[in-house]
Amino acid sequence: MGSKRPAGIAVVAAALIVVVVLVATGYVSWNRWWRKAGPANPGFTCSRVVPAQHRVPLAAGGVHRVALIGDSIMDNASCAIAESLSGVGIETSRHAVGGSGLLVGMDWVSETRKILRKEHPDVVVAIFVGNFLVFGVPPDSAITRIKDGSPEFYRRWQARARQLSAEVHAAGAQMYWVSPPPIEAPPLSHAARLYAGYQKIPGDHFLDSGEVLAGPDDKEVRTKETCGRRRVIRTPEGVHLTPDGARIYGQQIAHDLTAQLGLVTTPKPC
Repeated sequence: MGSKRPAGIAVVAAALIVVVVLVATGYVSWNRWWRKAGPANPGFTCSRVVPAQHRVPLAAGGVHRVALIGDSIMDNASCAIAESLSGVGIETSRHAVGGSGLLVGMDWVSETRKILRKEHPDVVVAIFVGNFLVFGVPPDSAITRIKDGSPEFYRRWQARARQLSAEVHAAGAQMYWVSPPPIEAPPLSHAARLYAGYQKIPGDHFLDSGEVLAGPDDKEVRTKETCGRRRVIRTPEGVHLTPDGARIYGQQIAHDLTAQLGLVTTPKPC
């Protein structure tokens, strides 16, 4: 009789383990695919550094600090990204500059090097949609002879993206490029092509988050059903994001990033 009790205990223990595994699997599945964020908009104004809240187990293993770099589209979305990442215990610094690009406007390779040395982020997340504003560039500069959208433009832009990536890797951080929302207005209609170029950089990571603002035909749309209501997500010129558009895009970026980094993610946008 005594020999049967340990066997019975083992059966019960095994059953409990199965239940725990099933519950944990169900929670992770709900967390990654069905949990939705609310309709509140973080807006466009928040601290340059958004601190982490309490660390969440199984979220973003080894990643404690994220640096956001890019142009005005990143600037639009950065507060929503930072707020979402804060909820799983990640500190975020925001460095986006409207109108900037990889060829003119500012030296993002040098600026990123400074960010890496000062802040030591574990991850750098970038959005660059193709700004090529040569105002203030000396007329005799070689850059003014490059035609926006020409083969030379794409070649130089891609070379600069590789240099930026190399700086990130040299600092021991991970490089993530984010797909842009659909942009039909020239000259930024080449944003998707530039993102395709980033995807050819060895060792980098990619977030196809721009799809969340696309219509059913993957085209640009001005409004979208969100949190039970139809909202305007793009400004009249068709490039920049409204607070609702920025919320959706930013929350999707944070969700996609944490989905690649761990089991527990930030909520998806509603």
